[in-house]
Amino acid sequence: MSSLAKAFRGHLFANTALAGVALASGVSIAPAALAQSAPPQEAQAAAASTKVDDVTVTSRLREEKAQDVPQPVAVVGGKTADREHIERLQEFAQKVPNFNFFVGNPRGSGVNIRGTSGAFNSADGAESAVGFIVDNVFYTHTGFQWADYVDLQSLEIARGPQGTLLGKNTTAGAVVIHTQLPAFARSATLETSYGNRNRVTEKLNVTGPIIDDQLAYRATFFLDKSDGFIHDKVTGAGLLNNDRWGVRGQLLYVGDNFTDRLIFERLRSDEYNNYNALWGDSIPFFANGTTARRFSQNVASRLGKPILSLDPYNPYLTRLGHLDQRTHGLSNEINYQIGENTLTAITAWRDFVLHPRNSLGPNFGNELEIQSVAFDTYVAQFSQEIRLASPKEQELEWQIGFYGLREHIWSYRHDDYGSDASQWFSNNINTNSALLNGVTVHQDGKAKTTSFALFGQATWHIDQQWALTAGLRDTYEIKNGSDFGWISGFNSAFSLQQTFNAVAQSRGGVTGFDTGGVRKFNNSLSGLINPSYRYNENVLVYGSVARGEKSGAVNTNAIPILDSARNFKEFQPVIIKPEVTWDYELGAKTNWLDGKLIVNANLYWQDTYNFQTPLVNTDFTDVTGVPISNTFLGNIGHVRFRGVEFDGRWSPIDRLWLTFSGALTEVRYVDFEKGPKSADWGFAGSPGSVNLTGTKATGISPLSFNVGVNYEHPLGAIFHDFGFGRSVSAYTYLNASWKDTTVFSNPWSIYKLEQRPYTLVNVGFGIKTDDDDYNLFFWAKNILDERWLTNQSISAGGGPNTQTYGDPRWFGGTLRVKLY
Repeated sequence: MSSLAKAFRGHLFANTALAGVALASGVSIAPAALAQSAPPQEAQAAAASTKVDDVTVTSRLREEKAQDVPQPVAVVGGKTADREHIERLQEFAQKVPNFNFFVGNPRGSGVNIRGTSGAFNSADGAESAVGFIVDNVFYTHTGFQWADYVDLQSLEIARGPQGTLLGKNTTAGAVVIHTQLPAFARSATLETSYGNRNRVTEKLNVTGPIIDDQLAYRATFFLDKSDGFIHDKVTGAGLLNNDRWGVRGQLLYVGDNFTDRLIFERLRSDEYNNYNALWGDSIPFFANGTTARRFSQNVASRLGKPILSLDPYNPYLTRLGHLDQRTHGLSNEINYQIGENTLTAITAWRDFVLHPRNSLGPNFGNELEIQSVAFDTYVAQFSQEIRLASPKEQELEWQIGFYGLREHIWSYRHDDYGSDASQWFSNNINTNSALLNGVTVHQDGKAKTTSFALFGQATWHIDQQWALTAGLRDTYEIKNGSDFGWISGFNSAFSLQQTFNAVAQSRGGVTGFDTGGVRKFNNSLSGLINPSYRYNENVLVYGSVARGEKSGAVNTNAIPILDSARNFKEFQPVIIKPEVTWDYELGAKTNWLDGKLIVNANLYWQDTYNFQTPLVNTDFTDVTGVPISNTFLGNIGHVRFRGVEFDGRWSPIDRLWLTFSGALTEVRYVDFEKGPKSADWGFAGSPGSVNLTGTKATGISPLSFNVGVNYEHPLGAIFHDFGFGRSVSAYTYLNASWKDTTVFSNPWSIYKLEQRPYTLVNVGFGIKTDDDDYNLFFWAKNILDERWLTNQSISAGGGPNTQTYGDPRWFGGTLRVKLY
């Protein structure tokens, strides 16, 4: 048997054994579990000998002990995810410091590390500042992050710019997910869960050999359904429900000098998500003290209708529908032995499809049929990565490679008008309600990316204590973008000009347009210098300087800038500048009490230039001489991210583990002169933008802390008298995630919007056989039923005030059975 085959079998065993461990940089959740792919005797021996500092991470594309990696990396293992019923990224965020996942809808959600994220913009052509990598394949669009992970091996969070390894270049970090490999030991596991709000989840995982010791398979299926916790008063539909399923199939071939892993998957969700809850009438006063016209007054004067409800839990919505999302993926990874080195080739294709069926009045409620704005989205990407890596544990370890990406995005926006649109936008109850009813404004936004990169990274072990890691990446990209708008659904009772005028009145003068195709070329460099010093076997200190670059965004929602007389000024930028980050880290990883206590900490300072975010352009004036306020996705000068992160794990007695982690975070605008103003700055004569230079960014908790407790106790064959002779163990866990006050309001606003400090507590307990054939456990998420907010906003009469919720309390029970 070749060295590669032996190494891969060892890798296969080690990974499945360590899938039960959740530790990197001290973020540990549970002791190691039996390896599914190894004989029971070997797995038990491995579990018995595994210590805290033996847990591995792969964020540098090779297996390494977590405490030996001189970078801030954290990981949650598959065993922890199974035990605590964790499947989604927002749930993993409660385990890792300075990591969040904001949930909106499949295209409007995204990962956030250290307060920076690419999810909060209106362009499908904008990449996230956080890389997303599943089974060594990098995915660009945030829609690919909308998934359940039910066959998880590990989830790693690498903080700081990435690019010299790990697929594509990013500025904030990367989420690295590994799913379970096919195994050569035949196994099938069925799991059934039932919880409140009629939540039912089913998971089936089957694996085994097709050809002994050469070809194995794994098939995984999941289903997750539940009622929503907010109910529409018109249709009775439960909003923010669960209705999704997925299937994944894998083949693994292990030859004498190469391995080949083929993965296919399909994911589907069909849910009532994308709901902004109405929480009150619009503001009564502007920032200058003048009276603001309320939303309720506008509804009465323009439409002659009453307000039915501003209760966030009892909306009145019209034309309510699901958001239909589908993802397909196919990837193949080959590892080939060339002497002592390993050549890896990863070929992948993936697509994301979203068809939102939004209500005609999602931000108005009250059975109003005004306008629905939706983005039908299609994303397809093809990538090819080739890399060559030296053996491990050499004086000089190195990796070099090539990465290529071809991505096509189609972002089709459609504004559908209802029977109340004409009167609402004309501000006149006497306007004929049929004028805009059934009219649709279309925007056909397209983005294409062709990207090529050469990268390399090497670690020089200078002596037993000093090591130096350095890397460099050169990326060349071609970006193409365009947006085209038109109108359909004209009512023959009105002239074309009447319809065009009505549409223009509702959209700031914009009707039909064509930006034309725009193409830009860019060459970028990413780099890393990362020295480390091992003071002794228990203490490792490190520092790093890294440069990362996030690709320029294609604004697929670019529209023309017009004055009040509908004179054309220019188009909003179709392609904006790349985002550049310089990151500085200083940290230590420590191991005490023979591995029973781990404490790690790091300081970081990150300067980001040309930060991609919505901004206001006031370069043009109206026919009256007043500056035109034009908000779009653009670049601001400079944003600073800095803070402290720490994590640890302590085992004071056998089988009891205490975990802790936290972060102190500050995000401040160093140069942001033309920021968006809040609704209370919409008074007559107000400036077109506000200067946010020197202010803190909103939506970020400055302090967060996580603590967990896990305990397992053997009970022996306590059910022997009932005819069940197997030994069993009881276990329990508790995890508490606390966040300090999160401010949502613009610093210039007179209205203070915030989420006060809150704690999410998850608990569970269960009993399982020691051979893992049977496992019965009960769990509760957010057991205190905190009604916490992920966002909150105010309006100046154009609609009610809105907010979005995190998940309320979930609880239930799960039975997992190993069928064979």
